[in-house]
Amino acid sequence: MIGEYIFDNAFFAIDKAEQQFANKSSHKCCNVFSDLLPVTVGDITVILKGKITKTFPKENPSEHNCQVPSDSQEEFLIERYLKDGKDFSKYLDGVFYIILLDGRTNSVSIHNNRYTCHSIYYYQDSKRLIFSDKITTIIKHFLKSPRPHMGAVRSFLSNGFTIADQTQIEGIKKLLPTYICEMTAEGFELNDYWDEEIHFNRSPKKNMEESIDQYINLYKQGLNNYLDVHAPKKVATLLSGGNDTSFVLANLSEVYDKDIHAYTATFPGWAWNEESFAKNISEKFGAKFHPIPFEAKDIDEVSELIAANEEPVVGSSLPLHMIAKKAKQDGHEVMFGGDGGDTLWGEYYPVAEYHRYVKNLPKSLRSLAHKVSKGLVKLTDWERFWELEHVSKLFVEDNYYEDFMRKLCTYRHFSDSYQKELLRPEVFNNPIPKSSKEIPFTKENFRDALIEGKLFNAFYTYQSFHTYNSMEYFGLDLCFPTIQKDVIQFITDLPYQWVNGGTTFHRLMNHKSINRRLHKKALARHLRQDEIYNRSFDIPWYNILRPREDVLEALKERLKSRGWFEEEALDELFEGFKQQEAKEYELLELKHHGYRIFTLLSLEIWCLYVLDKGFMDENFTKRPLEEVLKG
Repeated sequence: MIGEYIFDNAFFAIDKAEQQFANKSSHKCCNVFSDLLPVTVGDITVILKGKITKTFPKENPSEHNCQVPSDSQEEFLIERYLKDGKDFSKYLDGVFYIILLDGRTNSVSIHNNRYTCHSIYYYQDSKRLIFSDKITTIIKHFLKSPRPHMGAVRSFLSNGFTIADQTQIEGIKKLLPTYICEMTAEGFELNDYWDEEIHFNRSPKKNMEESIDQYINLYKQGLNNYLDVHAPKKVATLLSGGNDTSFVLANLSEVYDKDIHAYTATFPGWAWNEESFAKNISEKFGAKFHPIPFEAKDIDEVSELIAANEEPVVGSSLPLHMIAKKAKQDGHEVMFGGDGGDTLWGEYYPVAEYHRYVKNLPKSLRSLAHKVSKGLVKLTDWERFWELEHVSKLFVEDNYYEDFMRKLCTYRHFSDSYQKELLRPEVFNNPIPKSSKEIPFTKENFRDALIEGKLFNAFYTYQSFHTYNSMEYFGLDLCFPTIQKDVIQFITDLPYQWVNGGTTFHRLMNHKSINRRLHKKALARHLRQDEIYNRSFDIPWYNILRPREDVLEALKERLKSRGWFEEEALDELFEGFKQQEAKEYELLELKHHGYRIFTLLSLEIWCLYVLDKGFMDENFTKRPLEEVLKG
C-alpha cells in the first residue's frame, strides 16, 4: 500500500489506482494504492488493514466485552467515526491501521493501533507527505538516492533495535503506537493518546485468589475476542516452556477446541537448549510439538529476515523468523506468543532496587559503588555482577535519568563509550535521535517508568516489531494475549508485592524465585512447581557464528569498505570474538561479543538490501550469505 498527499489541495479517491500512480505527483490529490478494498458510505471512505477485536464505549472506556462484527468492519468503523469523532480509533482494540478519508472536511487521517509500529512509514519534504507500509516502496518511487540517517544507525548499534520513530533512512519515519496522522489543506499534524493508556494505580488488594481469577478471565476473554474475529482454521503458538508461553498454551487449550501446534526454537549441542522444557509443556496440554533447530547453516536466513523487516533487527529475531516460515508451510493462519510478559511484570526490578538505594546519594558515593561492582566482576566473572556493573555505571552520570531506557538497553550491544572507539568521528558525532514519545524518568516515577518506558520505547519497537514483521511476511496473523489493554491495566494496578517480592539481595541479584508472583501462582493452577520454568531467552552465537569463518571474514571486510568504522577497532572486536571462551551453562548477554557481531551483520545486510537497493534484485534473499557479503 502506498499513498500520497499534497498539502495545498483537497484530496479525492479513485478506483483506478494504477493509472493515478503512473502520474505520480502530477495530480495534487491524495492517492491510495492498496490490495485492500476501500469502503465508502456517503462522504466517508475507510481502508482497514487488520482486525478490530473489541471496542470501548466513549462514555465509559473501562467497560468490557463490547461486541464488534467479524465481517464488514469498515462500515462499522464509519459508524463509530460519525458517532465518536476523529479520535474514534482510541476506543478500538486490536492490531490494525485505518486510513479514513472525509469528503466533508477534505481531510485524510491514518490511525495506528495501540500496540505496534511496524506497518506505517511516512516521508515528508517541503511539498508533500508520502505514506506506505514499506520503506522500499517509498525509496523505489520517490527517493533516487536514499541517504543513511547516521544518528539512527548509532541508535541501532546502541540497542540492536531503534527506539525512535526515525528510521535509518533520512526523511523516513514510522508511526508509533496510538499515533494518529491527520492531513488537511492546511498541513500535517501528528497526535497520540498514549498518555491515556497506562495508569499505575497500585492499590492494595485483599484476596490474591480472587485477583488470579480476574487475571485469567481477562486473559481468556482476550483470546476469545481474537478467535471470534479471526476464526482461524489452524492455530499455532510459540513455546519455550517458560512462564509466558506456557501460560498462553494452558489458557488457549481451554478456549480453543481444535488442535494446537507448538513451535520451539532449539539449539542442539547447547546446555541452555529449551527443547525438553517446551516438549513437556506441549504434551501436558495436548499440543502437537514442532522443534525447529537453529544452527550455523541457518545464518543464511538473515537476508530474508531483513527483507521482512526493512530495518536492521536484533539477533533473537532470526530463530522466530524461521519458525514463522515453517508454520506457514504447515498451513497455519494464526500464531500466538507470550511476548510482553517480562516487560509488564517488571523485568528490570533489580534496576529499580538499585535506584532505591542510590537516588539520594552524591556522585562520589555512586562512583564508589560502580568501582565496587567492577571489582566484583574481576573477582568472580559472574554474569549477575556484569549486569550490576552495567547498571551502576549508568548512575554515575550527573543527570542519569536523561535517555535512561536507551542506555540501559545497551547491555548486549554497543554503549556510547564503545561506539566512540568503534565508529569514525564523522559518524559518532551524529546525535542519536529522540523518540517523538519518550517516557520520562524521574526520582518519583522510576519504578513504574521502567515498565512503561520498556513497553513503549523498547518492546513495541523491539520484540514486537520484528516478530510481527516476520509472521506477516509469511501471511500469518500474530497475537500476544498479554499485550491487550485490559490485561495491561490489570497488571499495572497490582500492588508491588504481588508483582516482585523477596529481599534486597534477591532483587539486586535478579533472583528468579521472587519475581512475577501473582503470575506464577496463576500458572501453578496448571503446572507443578518444578514445571514453572523461568529464564531469559538467549542464543549461543559462538555456536552459530564461529563455524561460519568465511561469513565473519567477509562481514569484517564489508564493514571496512562501508567506511563508517575504525578498522583497528573492527579487527580487535572480531579477533576477540574468536578467542572468547564460553562456559556451557552460562548466559552470554554482556561479556560475550556474539550479539554485537550479529548486530553488525544485521546492519550491513540492511545496508545492502535497503540503502544499496538490493531489494531490486529478486534473488537477493536466495543467495548464500558469503556471496551476499562479497557482492
